[in-house]
Amino acid sequence: MAAPRENVSLLFKLYCLTVMTLVAAAYIIALRYTRTTDKELYFSTTAVCISEVIKLLLSVGILAKETGSVGRFKTSLKENVLGSPKELMKLSVPSLVYAVQNNMAFLALSNLDAAVYQVTYQLKIPCTALCTVLMLNRSLSKLQWISVFMLCAGVTLVQWKPAQATKVLYYSLGTSLR
Repeated sequence: MAAPRENVSLLFKLYCLTVMTLVAAAYIIALRYTRTTDKELYFSTTAVCISEVIKLLLSVGILAKETGSVGRFKTSLKENVLGSPKELMKLSVPSLVYAVQNNMAFLALSNLDAAVYQVTYQLKIPCTALCTVLMLNRSLSKLQWISVFMLCAGVTLVQWKPAQATKVLYYSLGTSLR
């Protein structure tokens, strides 16, 4: 029996890609702006906690919609989450990791330029590849390894001597203001 073929149009895929790109860029710019203004800062831990609660509510809502009835929803929740401590641990580990990651993003964007943060943030891909190989005993193809190394090289090139470039900028600004 052949697998069912997905019927998603190219236009919809491009729309999703565009929206996801805009959301990611707007998130970084807005976060950087709110962390560097002269106004009173909000607690980043509160923002992260609220976003995690929203994710939880959305996940529960999606589960409720997929199960179709309140009875099946309760049964699914009891069996798969509350009734199985092992499954609850599997769900809580990524949630805790994302919470720590989001707190680190607030800290980084409070101290780094948005562009530098965005490029450096891409290092999560090589870290994920390395963890996949070391922890899950999976292998990457030659093309995948080349891609990982090219990504690392690109991040390195962007970060190459950023202090000197900043000094030149400040020096030229300082002399022109006098």
